[in-house]
Amino acid sequence: MEKRMRTHDDDNTIKQPEIATQKKPMTEEKKQKIPDHQKEDRISNMPDAILHHIISLVPFTCAVRTSILSKRWEGLWESTSAYTTTLDFGREFATSVSLPLHLLTCAINRILQKHRGKTIETFRLYFCPQNMFLPHIQRWILFAKKKTVRELDLDFTPFQTTCQDLGLRLYELPPCLFSCHSLTILKLSDCKFNLPSPFRGFSSLKTLHLIRVEITPYALDSMLLKCPMLEDLSLMVCYCSKQPFELSATNLKIKSFALTGYNSLGNVGSFLSKLAPHLQILTICHVKIQDFNVQGHENAPGNSPIAFPNLIELHLGVCNGSSLAAVYAFFKNWNFPCLEKLMLEWIPDNLRESNKMVQQASFVFHHLKTIKINRFFGTEKQMQMVKFLLEKAVALETMVLVIPTEDIKVSPRNDYISQAKSKVARLRLLHEQLLLLSKESTNARFVLKNHTEDDDSVLATHYRYQRSLLS
Repeated sequence: MEKRMRTHDDDNTIKQPEIATQKKPMTEEKKQKIPDHQKEDRISNMPDAILHHIISLVPFTCAVRTSILSKRWEGLWESTSAYTTTLDFGREFATSVSLPLHLLTCAINRILQKHRGKTIETFRLYFCPQNMFLPHIQRWILFAKKKTVRELDLDFTPFQTTCQDLGLRLYELPPCLFSCHSLTILKLSDCKFNLPSPFRGFSSLKTLHLIRVEITPYALDSMLLKCPMLEDLSLMVCYCSKQPFELSATNLKIKSFALTGYNSLGNVGSFLSKLAPHLQILTICHVKIQDFNVQGHENAPGNSPIAFPNLIELHLGVCNGSSLAAVYAFFKNWNFPCLEKLMLEWIPDNLRESNKMVQQASFVFHHLKTIKINRFFGTEKQMQMVKFLLEKAVALETMVLVIPTEDIKVSPRNDYISQAKSKVARLRLLHEQLLLLSKESTNARFVLKNHTEDDDSVLATHYRYQRSLLS
């Protein structure tokens, strides 16, 4: 019994940092004994050809940083970019050079003028779209198009603030971008997406990520209709009218789809059902669960759950105003027979209770091995959800519960937990309570982690991308 009630102490142990031993400072006498030739900067005295070769071996953004070493290194990195296939003027570049916008513009122009390669694989740009710089931005995009760029990543997020704070309008993409048929990856942030007429599409595009992009459902449908190779689609906090999503394309083979930051959209369920056959990774966060109902399907005679036959990873978030019944209904109406990994961004505390409980469906998760719940406080609603999942996941191996930085909250029924003297003690009592729950999988184990101890290996695929973009 004692072993059963023990928690993973390793997860809650605070490791003491290693203390590096400090070397005693050299005396003036020893300093004077160092030969003069050892003080020379021998690397800087090497011929330009060797220095160019050294710089060519490091990433573009690291090469930029060499300009601060000494005057000898100034400008050396620019010549090495003449034949590079990656032109990365993204966030890391802007931070490295740390220049005002007008000087940053001059630096980018100078690099592009010296480029002699016929093609480039990747072009990244992080730039504030102030009016005086718009002609430069258009020329840079045109440059990338002429070099038959394959990956284009344009981020127009204003530095340290928002477009609204600066009184700026969203940058409207130039027509030349939409005739760049070499693209396989297109990532856009903080801009306006208006398709020109005519638009022939991107025949080779496989990845489309839109973050805080203004786009109409009609433009999105037209885009998808003419991108037959698209496999990865992300719509994150995009500005979209309240018109219902319509999908005309019938031959889409999208394998990864993320939809986040929409409060109320019509017809999302029908849109999602048309993507279902090929989806392998799905993220839906900050969207009302009710919006995923397919109109007319629930009351159709002989209806059955809509299947996602190939889905292996689901990241589900629930916004305010939903109920536990709606969450249960989601799993009842949508079938995930091959699901292996489930991540839940936990339900807010003001989640509405529902006296109407959904009739328990006969489905089970036959292949679900990992469940992760973020912001787990141990409330009664959360315990109900945990119990529900334990009953349905017959092959479960690990359930990871991430405790937020706030303290554990408990329901009146679990008041004895709140009386514990420390957070570690409350964590132990919570773990004991979890062990009392019945579970279909005898191999299932609980892992309770503090938020700072979170493991990237169980993060959702789309969350890892979004965090790297915003960091």
